[in-house]
Amino acid sequence: MTKTERLIKRINWRLVWRIIWMLVIAGVVYTLLPTLTKMPKQARDSLEQVHPYALLIGLGLEFVAQLSGMLVLRRSLEALKQPPPANWVLGQVWYAQMAVAVLLPGGSVTATVMVADALRKRNVAPAEAVTAATLTKALSIVTLIVLFVIGFGLSSGQPDSSSGYVSAVAIGMPFLIVALGALAAAIIWPKIAGSLAGGGAKLAKRVVKKINPRHVRSRAEAIALQSQQMLRGRQAWPTLGFSFGYWILDTAVLYAMLWGLNQTPHIGAVLLASTVGRLLATIPITPGGIGIVEVAETAILSALGVNATIAALAVIAYRVISFWIVNLVGLVAMYLLHRSGVAIKQQPKGATAATALGGSSGD
Repeated sequence: MTKTERLIKRINWRLVWRIIWMLVIAGVVYTLLPTLTKMPKQARDSLEQVHPYALLIGLGLEFVAQLSGMLVLRRSLEALKQPPPANWVLGQVWYAQMAVAVLLPGGSVTATVMVADALRKRNVAPAEAVTAATLTKALSIVTLIVLFVIGFGLSSGQPDSSSGYVSAVAIGMPFLIVALGALAAAIIWPKIAGSLAGGGAKLAKRVVKKINPRHVRSRAEAIALQSQQMLRGRQAWPTLGFSFGYWILDTAVLYAMLWGLNQTPHIGAVLLASTVGRLLATIPITPGGIGIVEVAETAILSALGVNATIAALAVIAYRVISFWIVNLVGLVAMYLLHRSGVAIKQQPKGATAATALGGSSGD
């Protein structure tokens, strides 16, 4: 055991996460509260002329966005030659897996196991259900990164952009293009996907000993191959359309909230803020990115010319619709699935969907 490994082993990770939580909460308070309490005249005028239907429009857009996401899962099952359940059941599974991922520690694995169990009761093979859930998530992240790059480029030439933001664009764009190229190569050539995932797993293994790089590598190659099948021929266009539609409609919710507060920034700024927030939410620091997403999106909109107070209020309204209300619906879906006999159990630390379902994780 090296000195680094001994040091990592001695670290009290629970304490580390508590400190991170405290820093996040402090950051939210430091960033948002002064913005909301010191309201300039422009912000007060905007609030006096709020468009009353903005929230209803936002709710409608979010509903259609979630429907698009659910249809990506359906297309994934069809690509794997599995019989998708009725849309009512698939909708319950879709909403419930989002709530489980947020509410339970290690929620991503628990949510995947729950999806597999729910679909198994509808004659879908557990392994194929896990693969479909993984494919849906992978395609979602890829399309999100594509939209992030588009938003990054569209917002770079805006006259309201701060000089610091323009510099960040100039430095960051080449790295983003390389990252996007690596993702495309990983889908086209499965061996590259395996190499990238295996290399990342080797680094992660220094912290989480239960990670098996060989298993991660083979799994990444399999997912890349299955992604090719799902995106082959005519069936690719509806699948991509639903996946992009999910994020575009989600971004439209944020735009609707800004419009409701009499702010109509360039679409590139809103697209960038929305995608950055969603990408940060995938990092397991806080459940669903609570606090981190709000601060990041407010900061980006402010840097791109939106009044800081209005940006904060719009982001909070957007998160109420796209996070809190969605997860409340997810709680109801969890209850309905639980009543039908679906297992929703927190998985042990270090578990994977394969091991939780009785499969092997590899050597």
